[in-house]
Amino acid sequence: MNADDVIESYVRDVARCLPRGKRNDVAFELRSLLGDELAAMAHAAGHAPDKAMAMNLLKGFGRPAEVAGRYHQRPALIDPADTHHVLIWTLAGAVSIAVLSAMSPAEGRNGGDLFLKWLGALVITFSLLGWRRRRYPGALSWKPRHGPDWMPRRLAVPALVATLVFPVFMYAAPQTFVRIMFLGTLPTRGLELTGAFRESWPRMAGMTTLILLAAMYAAIVVQGGWRNWTCWMSVALHAGLGLILGAHAGLAAQGLVFVSPKANEVSAPIFGLVGAFTLLCAFYDMYREWARITPAPALEDRPNLNKH
Repeated sequence: MNADDVIESYVRDVARCLPRGKRNDVAFELRSLLGDELAAMAHAAGHAPDKAMAMNLLKGFGRPAEVAGRYHQRPALIDPADTHHVLIWTLAGAVSIAVLSAMSPAEGRNGGDLFLKWLGALVITFSLLGWRRRRYPGALSWKPRHGPDWMPRRLAVPALVATLVFPVFMYAAPQTFVRIMFLGTLPTRGLELTGAFRESWPRMAGMTTLILLAAMYAAIVVQGGWRNWTCWMSVALHAGLGLILGAHAGLAAQGLVFVSPKANEVSAPIFGLVGAFTLLCAFYDMYREWARITPAPALEDRPNLNKH
């Protein structure tokens, strides 16, 4: 391999790291630049360029990927601006998986494996978000939002009704719920609960938590918006509900929730997934409440401390 072969190999490796549309132009420019530099070195050395001289020249230029970065800067896999949210969701996922794995142990379930899958999902999600923002600059632009206490009655009332109809009614009487919702077209025998589960603490705790959630939305309807105590009540209730659903997943895996073994088999991962998601949202809301700030008023709006 002579000096020209070394230069050509280097140019190819640089071009391979570039977008297809830039490869030819950059390769032509880089080949010409390296050729001139090599000729100058050979003239100074007083002999024809050889492989060692070419390798010495290229050491000063750096790795092909570094040289390609000077012509075209590749975006980071995850935008630096998203680092904060990635860390928050990573920590929330780690805590949720650890808690739920401890509460609902099951054969073949590995908390470490679940955490790696969670990290992979976060990387893919935020990478796609970054790509979309670069591809379509106006697609995910910032929009003004209402304050954290905003929730008008026209939204609070449907939230209250939905809570009473869906989770409370469904949890209290799953067979009756399915029979009414699907007009008796679906069989409900598989949803029959075991006697032990009906009297168990997870069942009582779940029913109490859902009723308290409905009461919280009723308070929001009366108040016409969120208050500090209802925000923290929401965090506590959703965190508790996530843990309770995790306990349900463990009971279903042992065949103790439904009379039907098939219903237990199907419901166990659903309980675990919904519980994990609920716990994640509770942790994120907890962070938002902890990080909530009230901007200081302008100087002219502040009380005059010198006045008595």
